[in-house]
Amino acid sequence: MEEKSKLDELTVQVAEMLSKEYVDPDNTLGEIGLDSLNIVELILICEQLYPNLMDPQALSFDEHTTLREVDRQMIKNA
Repeated sequence: MEEKSKLDELTVQVAEMLSKEYVDPDNTLGEIGLDSLNIVELILICEQLYPNLMDPQALSFDEHTTLREVDRQMIKNA
């Protein structure tokens, strides 16, 4: 699977998790409606999409991080 399609799938799955039709991967997690409880779900989605993820604890994101940045971290830490 190529990198862009993983970002697309991440965006689709996060939108589904939040019961939205679409979320912009360049908006921050706070802007798209993720809160601290959703972060656990986001990590689970990432573990499925990026199976070579070494250590989920090494990831760093907060309400100011975008899904595009999450995708970059997943690729970098795989």
